[in-house]
Amino acid sequence: MDQRIRRALSRRLVAPGAVLALASVLLMSEPGPWAALLGAVVAFAVGIGPSGVRRGAVALLLAVLLSTVLVAAGGPEWRESVREMVFALARTGIPWLAGVAWRLRRQVRRQATEALAQKRRERSALLREERDGERLALAESLHDDLGHALSLVALNLGRIELDPALPPTAHETVTTARRQLSQAVERLGASVASLRDGAAPGVPHCDDVDALLERAGRAGVEVEVTGMPSPGQLSAFDRESLTRVLREAVTNAVKHAPGQAVRIGFTCGEALEVTVRNPVTGHRAGTLSGTGLSTLARRLRAEGGELETRAGDREFSLRARIPPKGPASPPAAAVREAPADDGGHEDAVLTGARRRGRAILAGTAVLAVAVLGAVEAFDAFETRRALLSSEDFALIRVGDTRTRAARLLPSHEVLPRPASAPGTDCHDYAVTADPFDDASGDAYRICYTAGLVVSARYVSPENP
Repeated sequence: MDQRIRRALSRRLVAPGAVLALASVLLMSEPGPWAALLGAVVAFAVGIGPSGVRRGAVALLLAVLLSTVLVAAGGPEWRESVREMVFALARTGIPWLAGVAWRLRRQVRRQATEALAQKRRERSALLREERDGERLALAESLHDDLGHALSLVALNLGRIELDPALPPTAHETVTTARRQLSQAVERLGASVASLRDGAAPGVPHCDDVDALLERAGRAGVEVEVTGMPSPGQLSAFDRESLTRVLREAVTNAVKHAPGQAVRIGFTCGEALEVTVRNPVTGHRAGTLSGTGLSTLARRLRAEGGELETRAGDREFSLRARIPPKGPASPPAAAVREAPADDGGHEDAVLTGARRRGRAILAGTAVLAVAVLGAVEAFDAFETRRALLSSEDFALIRVGDTRTRAARLLPSHEVLPRPASAPGTDCHDYAVTADPFDDASGDAYRICYTAGLVVSARYVSPENP
């Protein structure tokens, strides 16, 4: 509880602390290189943080308010305060603006990604609804049509089975057929229930390889098996996939080569390979069709395996590769629920987001250049207003009254005002307004004491 309270308090203190830090940076007057760098870092951190625009605006208002209070309390003159605020905005506003732009760029890309994810979810939900409708329609069709037809067949077989004139061998055959048909109806009912509930229809979970092959043998299919793996080896692979492969292969063989032997071979290694071969009768060669094998192939590919079939003139072969069970093989249900590929649209959305991000950065760069240009224009304007010609400066002598000197001086001076000794009042005036002149930044300094000029000299950053 104490830790949660500390975290909550720290989160609540972050916003006021960021605002105060940025306001303090804005109030710095003529900072040195390290102080200016620290101010830029603070401004960038505020801009890239949450609510950067609001916190920046609050910090600016707080800095203007505090600056006004200082001027009213007898601090710097308002003109000097305005000048310092303009340069402070340039020093801190540009890194703050860069932080805001960077955050907006990330936000644009995040919104595009979230929009794509939402669209995928909606598309997936729509596909699930469509699939559920198809599944229910199929379940009803199986229940109403095929189930009813099989029930009638079972009923007719039951009547034949009760016929006392039926020979014993025929009676046994009919009994076996009726029992197999009853089992088929039960499996059909399980498949219909699975379709209605959304589970994967197909082989009941009680099926295994031995039971499937035994049932095929009882149905009259001659099956030759070689290389059968041990139960321990088979446990490493998906049982349902294996039984689906064997059942589809045997069903296909019985359909296209009735009465012919089916040869099944197993090879167990990193993956389980199942090979099924059966002859194809002449009148059926080259006519293999249906959706069972294609559906099985899609299922195996979804699990990381593969299915190959080859139909010759006299033989049909099937080779299935079943991967081992593990997290690397995605479940088939998840693959079936994946939305249709819409990569072109997603690429267009992401490209548009990247383009908007670059536009934000480019606009920020243009705005930063405009701010720097405006500050330079303001500085040039202030310098021209404080420009003192060399001829007028040469006419000012030590001992002149302040009134006489004022007639030669411009109405404005270079700010900030230079430091003066107690009882002395000094003022700087620009030597040139050309920023590319070697004398740019130099000044004529006039100092007064008791209303008289006590010094008039040329100063520069190298010789203050």
